Amino acid sequence: MYTLCGSGASTASDTRKAVAEALEQALAKFGGRTPSLGFLFVAPERGVAGALSVARERLRGIDFVGCSTAGEITERGLSHGGVACLLVGWGKARHELSIVRKMDAPAKDIAQEICDAFDASAEGHRVSGRGVSTCLILGDGLSPNFEKLVVEIRRKVPEEQLFVGAGAADEGHLARTVVGANGLEFSGGVVALHVYSQDRWGAGVEHGLEVVSPRMTITKAAGNVVMEIDGKPALSVYKKFARERGVELKPEDVPRFLMEHELGVLLFEQVVRVRAPIRVEPNGALFFAGEVPEGSNVCVVRGEPDAMTEGARVAARTAREELGASEAAGVLVFSCICRGTTFGSRYDEEIAAIRQVFPEAPIAGFLSYGEVARSPGKLDGYHNNTVVVVAIPRGA
Repeated sequence: MYTLCGSGASTASDTRKAVAEALEQALAKFGGRTPSLGFLFVAPERGVAGALSVARERLRGIDFVGCSTAGEITERGLSHGGVACLLVGWGKARHELSIVRKMDAPAKDIAQEICDAFDASAEGHRVSGRGVSTCLILGDGLSPNFEKLVVEIRRKVPEEQLFVGAGAADEGHLARTVVGANGLEFSGGVVALHVYSQDRWGAGVEHGLEVVSPRMTITKAAGNVVMEIDGKPALSVYKKFARERGVELKPEDVPRFLMEHELGVLLFEQVVRVRAPIRVEPNGALFFAGEVPEGSNVCVVRGEPDAMTEGARVAARTAREELGASEAAGVLVFSCICRGTTFGSRYDEEIAAIRQVFPEAPIAGFLSYGEVARSPGKLDGYHNNTVVVVAIPRGA
């Protein structure tokens, strides 16, 4: 037995019909085999709970996890307002849905719950005496607790365990995101999935962004809110940066400009994290999708489609290399909404770059608010404006 995946997507106006169409496309790959697990990525206006319920009616007895999106991805392209899915039928691998809950407790406590569930079930899921494990997490991309939770899980899980995921989104409205599994749905929630397999999954994460400003320092910040950069109100620094490039920012232009010009957090000369400014706070402060600690050295970074396409290709190659001798049964893609904005009508170039590396594997994923990847020797942790490519081994 080998692991088998199938993907599907639909933009049918009726959600029940859209889910059914997406599942039928995915099931076409199975040739009568029964899937074990389903991922469902759902436009926010459709409702995650309703889509999950339809999926469970259609395929009884399998686990479904899902979330709201800022765009739905398959190898067929990017859609908005639709439904995308990836069905997985395990060969020797096994999975366990360890937690579905609101992120209303301290991040450290939730991380402990997730890791306790992993420890309790890992031994029973060993594969041929030598299993490897992957933790996949979907969380509220608008919650400051999501990044904190990622940090806490990174501290607790074994170094060899792959850790990937993304933040649920709401098509750029920045109001409410939803995660769910089976019959449960939460705004401000988290879903964690553990997979135990014989072969290691592959993961790659890249951004392909260019540094476009001098080095600066965060001089006043609290959590996700940056009040001052180089002693000046954060928004005024961005306005000055825009003027130097011949752009006089009008209020209606600010959101898009911010999304296209994130802050890169520097370690020496290397951008080790990217943080997206997602709204303006009172007194010229900026709220970021992720913490930007006071005292950090930063620069403005910007993506161009060609460089970002190459970044996606590099991420895919890294994921492919980490598979070793195994082929990919399927691929999950978590790509930041900022990339979707920058690519615009060219977004399918990112998918095409991933397809060059995985020409036969079904692909599914979504445009997200924050991406998660823990892979030795690569960008590690919680990110903005990156693409995370996750390859599921055929031999798993």
